[in-house]
Amino acid sequence: MITRVLKTVCAVCTAACLITALGSCSDTSSSGESDKENTASSDTSVQITAEDYIKKALEQQPDPLLDTTTAKGDTSEYGFDNYCKKLYGGLEPDELEDGAISYASSGGNADEISLLKAKDSSMQQELTQLLKNRIDVRHHDFEGYKPEELEKIDKSRVFEANGYSILVISDDAEKIEEAFKKVR
Repeated sequence: MITRVLKTVCAVCTAACLITALGSCSDTSSSGESDKENTASSDTSVQITAEDYIKKALEQQPDPLLDTTTAKGDTSEYGFDNYCKKLYGGLEPDELEDGAISYASSGGNADEISLLKAKDSSMQQELTQLLKNRIDVRHHDFEGYKPEELEKIDKSRVFEANGYSILVISDDAEKIEEAFKKVR
């Protein structure tokens, strides 16, 4: 009887050791595959949201007038989705993969950062052109209202970085553009 129990215990222990050993081998190969996947993904640029992209750029080069940010998906009264069509020449939020705008909530300043990312990358240049057109609109808005903002608008920057079309209207537009290009 004791011999039978000892044989059973030995068989169970052997099976447990074998399962553990095979499990370790399996973990090692899957870990190796994960490492390859991680290496491959680290070679490509990390995708961040438009809202986070603005935040990171403004951490490097602050503009204290930019105190409000809203992003795609915000359907509140003053949210990005409700103003997208008006601000960007009829552009619908569902045409975008991502987008955000940061602006001066006081309304008395032209300061603005707009980021737009197309769902279809072939449309990205069109978004860049929409942002160039937005400069003309802002210029017109401030001409008779607050002409001292016109110089800032005239020095605005429109560029593409990390898959986004970006508009920067600020006293420090050039420095903010550099900050965007450093964010990865």
